[in-house]
Amino acid sequence: MADSDFVVRDSDEEDRPRTRLVRWSVGWTEPPAQHRLWAGFSAEEWASRHFFREFVAEVDGMIAARVGLEAFCPPFAEISDLSVRPEFRRGGLGRTLTQKCLGEAAKRNFVAVFLQTELDNSAAHHLYRGMDFFPATQGKMLRMVRFVDYPLLASFRYRYPLNQYRCTPLPDASNRCQMEWSAYVKESYLRLELTGGATKSESDGVAPALRAFDWRSAEEERGLEVTFDSESLHDIEPEHYVELTIRARNHGKRAESGIFEMILPPGVRVSSPRTNQKKVFQWELAPGEELLQAVEVQIEADFDSSVLWYLNYGSLPISMETYWSGHRALLSTSLPMAIPPPTE
Repeated sequence: MADSDFVVRDSDEEDRPRTRLVRWSVGWTEPPAQHRLWAGFSAEEWASRHFFREFVAEVDGMIAARVGLEAFCPPFAEISDLSVRPEFRRGGLGRTLTQKCLGEAAKRNFVAVFLQTELDNSAAHHLYRGMDFFPATQGKMLRMVRFVDYPLLASFRYRYPLNQYRCTPLPDASNRCQMEWSAYVKESYLRLELTGGATKSESDGVAPALRAFDWRSAEEERGLEVTFDSESLHDIEPEHYVELTIRARNHGKRAESGIFEMILPPGVRVSSPRTNQKKVFQWELAPGEELLQAVEVQIEADFDSSVLWYLNYGSLPISMETYWSGHRALLSTSLPMAIPPPTE
């Protein structure tokens, strides 16, 4: 099917009964409950909130495919329920709708996009692998991740075009896996630690996060490992404080220096007399040296946590980005919030 044979557009309220039919045609019995509640908001309200967009592919007036994009707050956006009517498959609709989601996520500065698919859905696996999604956590479903803007990974893959990828569960660590890209022959690698299960239930309702990276450039004899953690809390409310910890270790043979920069969503601020109130921290590490940087953030009193009630994952992302010698990498954590139902 040529691109000119179909039209991709935002869905509107009148489309919802027809997009449900597309879902049912591929085996869904009912859209997720929270998605049904979104019908009470106008298209303008949802556009201003940037939480959820539904895109449809229309062929001769018929909705042949649909997909959802949930993009609340970086770094992760979620693609949900890509559905193509059987009679319109193998025509490029699934790829086009997925690419539309990736483009919208990039516009909103999202670092990565994730999705879940059935373990035995080989057609979906083929589609997503061909679009640079990497298989990650495996459980009841398979979680796949596409990095939209991750410079450290992009530069590594550019430098080592024959890189090999593998993902392995971390021992003694629940719902964590290590995504690894290694150079062919050379001993250079990039490892990212991804937290979260393969589904919402397996993740305890907490969105995925990038907890750590480990980077090694064998030719330059350089190596840096950074971890970003939050204290173990549940049902976090406005005015609560959360302690975060940045750990870094230079396992190369060259001194490294750079900055850590906190990336906070609206309604969260760095505030602690026990640490400091900075959002940017300079660091220097000699070979073999380690450092620990504590940061305390506060959920402000006027933060409206009820907005999370509509999302698939009711957690609040906090990110930290580090820059050093022409490299840039982002890590994140997801704070499980107490979520009251909205009053409107």
